[in-house]
Amino acid sequence: MIPFSKCPACGGEMVEKEVEKLLRGGIHTAILTVWAEVCLHCGERLYSQETVRRFEQIRAKLEHQEVVEFQPIGQSFQVA
Repeated sequence: MIPFSKCPACGGEMVEKEVEKLLRGGIHTAILTVWAEVCLHCGERLYSQETVRRFEQIRAKLEHQEVVEFQPIGQSFQVA
């Protein structure tokens, strides 16, 4: 998937894993599950270009409040 055999941050071993990614856009937040190369030592995540483009599209929709196609899973609250 990604052309790194070692982590570019620490040199640790990279493995492909399914991870959760939290995206914020404006007042909205989305959680999605994607594949990433993850360092077993420091936890650094590397995403494919296609996945990063998907993140950008989702963030833009969140910022423009185009969330009709997204499934609501609850509410978020800020504690003062």
